[in-house]
Amino acid sequence: MRKGTGFTLIELIVVIAIIAILAAIVAPNAFKAIEKSRISGLEGDYRNIKTGAMSYYSDTGSWPSNNNTTGFIANDGTTAWSGPYLEKWPQRDAWGGTYSYRKDTANVFVPTVEERYVIATQVASSSAQKFDLNVDDNANTTGIVRYTGSTVNMEISDDAT
Repeated sequence: MRKGTGFTLIELIVVIAIIAILAAIVAPNAFKAIEKSRISGLEGDYRNIKTGAMSYYSDTGSWPSNNNTTGFIANDGTTAWSGPYLEKWPQRDAWGGTYSYRKDTANVFVPTVEERYVIATQVASSSAQKFDLNVDDNANTTGIVRYTGSTVNMEISDDAT
């Protein structure tokens, strides 16, 4: 009969080994869930900004001007503005980068025409690829999502017909 009420060294090692095995099984799934939630957040922000831009265009007959995130939230002096089209502009993406709205002829999507798109910075390249497949199921060089390094360009519309 044992005199002490504590655990033996073998019992402690067995418990620690069981906990280590469970952690090894659970941890990768937890990290995958975190990455999926980041990608879902990027998708949600993109869809909200796109809907806001389309609503702005529907109400005013013109697109928000280049780098104009204020027009989504408050009247930027445009007639027939019926917003706000977003409750607030998303400050950061899930990777700590920023969002910006562009209206220009940078030829990211269609050569020589005006394009409207959202840019997210600091997106992990593996996440950008998964986001691309979720949104348009095309390779990086076609479709409405284009990414280079950690920058993701997401098309809202263009003037090509």
